[in-house]
Amino acid sequence: MKRIRWVGAFLLALVIAYLAATAVRMYSRKHYLFAVDYLRWMVTASPTAASTPTEVFFFFTDHYEPDSNAERVRKWGERYRSLASRHHDSEGRALQHTWFYPVEQTNPEVLSALRDLVVSGLGEVEMHFHHRDDTEASLRRKLQKGIAEFQEYGFLKTTDGRTSFAFIHGNWGLDDSEGSRFCGVRTELKVLRELGCYCDFTFPSIYSDAQPPIVNTIYAARDDDRPKSYERQLPVSALFDGSADLMIFEGPLVFVPSSSIRHLFLDLEDGNIHLSVPVTPSRVDAWIRADVHLPQRPEWVFVKVWAHSASTPGDEEAALGPDFDRGLAYLESRYNDGRKYRLHYVTARQAYNLAVAAARGATGPPDAYLDTPIGRYVASVPAQ
Repeated sequence: MKRIRWVGAFLLALVIAYLAATAVRMYSRKHYLFAVDYLRWMVTASPTAASTPTEVFFFFTDHYEPDSNAERVRKWGERYRSLASRHHDSEGRALQHTWFYPVEQTNPEVLSALRDLVVSGLGEVEMHFHHRDDTEASLRRKLQKGIAEFQEYGFLKTTDGRTSFAFIHGNWGLDDSEGSRFCGVRTELKVLRELGCYCDFTFPSIYSDAQPPIVNTIYAARDDDRPKSYERQLPVSALFDGSADLMIFEGPLVFVPSSSIRHLFLDLEDGNIHLSVPVTPSRVDAWIRADVHLPQRPEWVFVKVWAHSASTPGDEEAALGPDFDRGLAYLESRYNDGRKYRLHYVTARQAYNLAVAAARGATGPPDAYLDTPIGRYVASVPAQ
């Protein structure tokens, strides 16, 4: 009996120690920022309708920072062409990529190399931006300069002449959420909208104060004079009447079992394509399980992954090497059977268009909505 009591006490101590270590880990990694909504998501997330195939929209939002090295970009592009040629969706479309290139690092040779990839039908270029200690006026000037330079290559301008772009904030500091050292402008959402931005693709941003208190969601945000305005969620329909400024398009954020003692047998999947976390079938399954969708079309599931694929050789290998190659092959075999799932490779712009269509309750094949309301960019249209 005494021995049983000792064993019970020991097991209780282990449980208490584990719970305490988990609490410390979650606090130090700022998981408390989204913990409440994560519980909401766990309770309300449900499988999509079984009467029709689930449409899976996969897109890659790349924080593409090659340090203005055009030769690196050209070699990267050669590897990407090879990868994309091996992967196609339900419509036969090749793998698509969205290069969010830093406008503060404009380089003619780099932009020309990216345009070659876009013209080949392999993706689109959008805006990435790092800045600090800005005012609304200085931010506007910097963005206007970057937009003009990008548009010389056919980026950020639609074929009807409109300036339109998607956005990722450098260092995740959107709307001064990380303080002036990474932004400084508490009306950043408004400035972006006024310059032609339609959607932000920055999040999730685990370990960062910038992380919204909302997970696995596509929503609208309205700017105000406080930092981190996007922490207040509005329905996407608020964009239609002008009562919101930007769509906030989140990627997957899912706790998954782990074999790592150091990680306390629990990892957080955030769609980061990184060499230290190889892409595996279980990761792909977690992306689908995040079930990111609009309420009006639960059978349209969006999978947004991200990386810094040109920052280091290791980052490049993670995004272009055999692990990601095998992950895509699994995605195509498991989630593209035509009966239960149909896979679509899209760009960030097209994902936004599909989300708008879903919020409006659009019916019919999703391909009808790929290029509206934001039309194709000039760089994507072959010269006549």
